[in-house]
Amino acid sequence: MIQRFHVFIPYLLYVCKNGIFIEKEECVIDIPRKFPKSIPIYRRILQRLPIYHPTYIEVEKRIKAIEAGFHGECYVDNFLKQVPFPKSYAILKDLHIKIDSNSYLQMDTLILTKKYIALLEIKNIRGKIAFQKNPDQLIREFDGEVTPFKCPEQQITRQTKKLQVLLKELKIDLPIKKIIVLAYSKTHVVLPPKYTTIVMGCDISIYMDDYNQLPDVLSTTKFNQLSRQLAAKSFEYIPPSIAQTYPVKLADVKTGLICPICKRKVSGQLKCPTCKVGKLLLQQQAVEDWFYLMKDSITNRECVYFLELKDKHAGNYLLNKLPLQPVNNHKLRHYVMSHDR
Repeated sequence: MIQRFHVFIPYLLYVCKNGIFIEKEECVIDIPRKFPKSIPIYRRILQRLPIYHPTYIEVEKRIKAIEAGFHGECYVDNFLKQVPFPKSYAILKDLHIKIDSNSYLQMDTLILTKKYIALLEIKNIRGKIAFQKNPDQLIREFDGEVTPFKCPEQQITRQTKKLQVLLKELKIDLPIKKIIVLAYSKTHVVLPPKYTTIVMGCDISIYMDDYNQLPDVLSTTKFNQLSRQLAAKSFEYIPPSIAQTYPVKLADVKTGLICPICKRKVSGQLKCPTCKVGKLLLQQQAVEDWFYLMKDSITNRECVYFLELKDKHAGNYLLNKLPLQPVNNHKLRHYVMSHDR
């Protein structure tokens, strides 16, 4: 359920010479952006909600927003490929790093070189936008409708401060550049942010070229070390469950194993009779549905009810088979998503 991308990085950082692994002078890390795992999960959740449920349309909106964000990020990724970066650089995508017990560094794109770190907050927004102050909000006007959003300038400022804390812990002193990137030029900026650079995706190379003229600050060893550390600390982001925001009751939800392909309920069979999707995969997906839909933990009793298992022993077996982390013992035991597998 949890996959880290950093497992690929050591092979990019070292080459073998005469049987000895040595650091490469030139190191390029740019792993393709992954399709958001949350999209197929939210689509499965739609199969568990009645179409007339007030939350149904909110889940649909969430899917569209995530899809739009992903397409905008991929579009900007294409322009980043055209940037003549220094010999050693890393483009890390969808970072989610724990800073402390209540704080996380979460970035669409982080660019690391020996010269600087650049944080890119990428937005795919249609219509006219204004960065309003007091209070800080992004106001969007589209098709005659005015909609307020969280302020991207405040978002990237918060993430910059968190990155500064992390770099201080790692004893790294490196300039941080923060940029709000509008994926498509169809966005009309009526009032720009006051303290943060904002650019169109097609123009990102101009700003990167200027940053790439800066002098080196890190050695090759330090750069490779920091690349590994940032990637190794990142883990999959699990959003707050839908039930934490919207009125979803367990009684409203369709339980059991549901095939994600044909949408039929699979009961008492080793696989979907139509699509041949295996039972274990269906069970794993159902547990994911629970975390995204109901709450960030699951008990044996909840597992048995939601997956329609035969008894608590089947629930205990499954919960210990999946990549979950047990918390507490005996009657108070529950399971959470694991970041260590």
